[in-house]
Amino acid sequence: MKNILARGGIEFLAVLFGITISLWVEDSRENKHIQNRVAEDYLYIKKEIGLDIKNIDNIILAVNSQVTSLKKLLDYNEKKVDFNDSDVIFNLKKITSPTFYGTQTAYTASVSSGRLNSSKDINLSNEISQLYEHFYKRLNANSELYDFRNQKLKSDYFMNFFQITVGGRKIDELSKEIFFSANTRNALYWILEFVENFYILRLNDTKNQMIKTEMLISNFLDEAQQ
Repeated sequence: MKNILARGGIEFLAVLFGITISLWVEDSRENKHIQNRVAEDYLYIKKEIGLDIKNIDNIILAVNSQVTSLKKLLDYNEKKVDFNDSDVIFNLKKITSPTFYGTQTAYTASVSSGRLNSSKDINLSNEISQLYEHFYKRLNANSELYDFRNQKLKSDYFMNFFQITVGGRKIDELSKEIFFSANTRNALYWILEFVENFYILRLNDTKNQMIKTEMLISNFLDEAQQ
């Protein structure tokens, strides 16, 4: 009887051990599959960040160019330089809204699938989330403000210049009077102050985080291939 029980116990343990090993092998296989998919997500995110870095570089150049135009218009408004019709028109045309909105397709897909939170490198996932959830969102909010201020500047103060900048007419006395007004001067400073003290800083902060994140992803992918 004891031999039967002992043999039965051994067989039960053997079956249990076999099941445990099978489950462990299956879990390992599944985890490896998930980590491979995470690495694919990282690769796609890295590619999108690389494109965004090129884009934000162009935006920074455009914004800095607009700052130059704003300062020139203020010089004319404050009569620090002699009024030049063609140069004023040229700089008025450059007052646009060069804003940056980051690409989030690969990041959103990884978050939606739950894979980003399954990464074995939590620090890297946190840096990626920091880029998209903090820097991109903060910059998006500033981009909307920048768009709003530029639109208000044109609709409230530069409307009279549309026939000049678009239609090719000369600047008449009424347009000059509007241009030289204190209200126009304050509106130009309103844009310039926001760009110099907020928007350019947000652009550079975001770019630095993009470069940092791209480098960390590259290091992770290099190590994964070794």
